[in-house]
Amino acid sequence: MARDLLTIFIVLSSLFVTDDMTCAETVSALDQRIYQEKRSNESMFSIQPYKTNYILPATYNTLPNNGLYSSSSNGNENIQKQEVKFQLSLKAPLLDNIFINNGTLFVAYTQLAFWQAYNSSISSPFREINFEPEIFMCFKTDYKLLGLTGKQVGIGFDHQSNGMSKPLSRSWNRVVANFVFESRDTYIALRPWFRIPEKAKDDDNPSIEKYYGYGELNVLQKLNKHTLTFMLRNNLRPSGNKGAVQFDWSFPLHKKFKGYVQYFIGYGESLVDYNHLNNRIGIGVMLTDWL
Repeated sequence: MARDLLTIFIVLSSLFVTDDMTCAETVSALDQRIYQEKRSNESMFSIQPYKTNYILPATYNTLPNNGLYSSSSNGNENIQKQEVKFQLSLKAPLLDNIFINNGTLFVAYTQLAFWQAYNSSISSPFREINFEPEIFMCFKTDYKLLGLTGKQVGIGFDHQSNGMSKPLSRSWNRVVANFVFESRDTYIALRPWFRIPEKAKDDDNPSIEKYYGYGELNVLQKLNKHTLTFMLRNNLRPSGNKGAVQFDWSFPLHKKFKGYVQYFIGYGESLVDYNHLNNRIGIGVMLTDWL
């Protein structure tokens, strides 16, 4: 009898055990991502997707920066409008459950590449690669603001450079904050930043804030298995207004990855083009999405 009562108690108790993923049908895509990362943080060796990972084998830029490359190579390089663009972005937790068991310290690395793969006349070089290591703290939150639910707050250090020699060398350091909100199937990330000042003789891009602005807004909309994303950067200056807009669409294609269409117009698609207007559309595959 005692054994039967104990069995019944265990079964009933299991019905009331709750965690972040209880009632999965009511849990948002962001909550699921946070939960999965939390579980992954418990592993000794945990490497997770950070930003999107994708490859666009077919992109077309109507406004390539030929003038810059011609001036740096005695006029011998002619950059094609077609090129391959891809991004690799990973992060790993260093410390978990810090600051009242709510914070996680991450290191991250993002690499964005532009490859003149079809330009055999100049040996199909990598036109530019941007390297972006980061270290940041991330905190899970739950508060209301203007009808939105605040889900995460982050603060960290970001270095970005292209590893090239002058006159193509570009680099800068920033302190970056991150505020993530959700409302049903809509997700908003606001990333303001502050550029760490450099000495004039060491500054490869003294006016970069005029083109990148002082922050970035990302809005993501889940539509069943499709994801639409909008990115906006702007310097918020009435005179000499500059910025960039990017539209993304990822859609079901294969059980291991998604189809992906990306459109970018504006400044700062890459570091070497921080002050050059690009207008690019690309199609390919997304290996890991935001959510």
